[in-house]
Amino acid sequence: MTSTLTIREAKKHDAVQLLSLFEKHAVYEGHSLLSTEQAVSDKLCILKNLSDTPLIILVVVQGSEIKGYMSLLKQFSTWDMDYYLYMDCLYLLPELRGKGVGMLLMQHCKSYAYQHNLQEIQWQTPVENIKAINFYKYLGATPKAKLRFFWE
Repeated sequence: MTSTLTIREAKKHDAVQLLSLFEKHAVYEGHSLLSTEQAVSDKLCILKNLSDTPLIILVVVQGSEIKGYMSLLKQFSTWDMDYYLYMDCLYLLPELRGKGVGMLLMQHCKSYAYQHNLQEIQWQTPVENIKAINFYKYLGATPKAKLRFFWE
């Protein structure tokens, strides 16, 4: 790699680059984001006001470019009667995959959970994303099968 990678929390000025990565992530998983001009404008507005949401976004920066991100949410489980950290997304551009950057992000995730006294981290990935599944198993994570439903 030509320059050092930095992992930090997203800032307002990251919104355009983040939205581009969100779109790439959606395509990678076989989906697409709403791309009307109004939808893009609305998403950029939300991203520029992240402090108004419960979402934490960590970004991987190389030079002045964001090359990946991880989004996190504190959630509550009625089964466990406790809070846990939910990793909503982890996405890296192809040139960073398999180079230890995912491990660095997961370590940041674990540190965040520890700092906020959250005993568990949960996430999901598509069943066809074999590389991600193998990576998560390598970390020692345990998979639990569920179907995810969408109702508009």
